[in-house]
Amino acid sequence: MKIHEIISLCNQYGENTTLKDVLLSVQGDNKYLCPKCNGMGTLTIKYNGYPSGLPDSGFVYEAAYRKEECSLCKGQGYTNRQMKPHMVQDGWE
Repeated sequence: MKIHEIISLCNQYGENTTLKDVLLSVQGDNKYLCPKCNGMGTLTIKYNGYPSGLPDSGFVYEAAYRKEECSLCKGQGYTNRQMKPHMVQDGWE
């Protein structure tokens, strides 16, 4: 976090506000950790980075990674309801 961001937060929430107060204000109803991204808000996707259509001398695989926003929590890392596998939701524990 940069100094100008902290100054902006102090101006927005007041100087006497604690970090917990800011967290509760921003978090709102999203109290449950997202099981898909594990609270990070993004997923790391591994794919073949070798360009298609180029000649190669056999099987060539070049691992590459990209980050995507989590579709379950919309990049927040938390959801407003607890997500469990269907068997656990139906009473199979």
